[in-house]
Amino acid sequence: MYLHVTGIVTAEREQLAPHAEDEARVLRRLKADGVVLSSFRRTDRPGALLIVEAESLHSAREQLGQLPYAANGLLTFEFIEVDRL
Repeated sequence: MYLHVTGIVTAEREQLAPHAEDEARVLRRLKADGVVLSSFRRTDRPGALLIVEAESLHSAREQLGQLPYAANGLLTFEFIEVDRL
């Protein structure tokens, strides 16, 4: 299944800084594992847009929950299932 995932930053920028390096490392791993197919930084406000491939919504939540921002309650996700055109 494919998912369009909107990441919403729920913290102040200074709260993100201590986790930034680990966040980038985990995101690279999720990309290498084929979970995150595309990732974009939002320009209208802090956050991200992701295209994710997972076996289920539960699996996608679990995989993205490994990101330090999410694991530390600094980022939440909205998931929308999508299909290829």
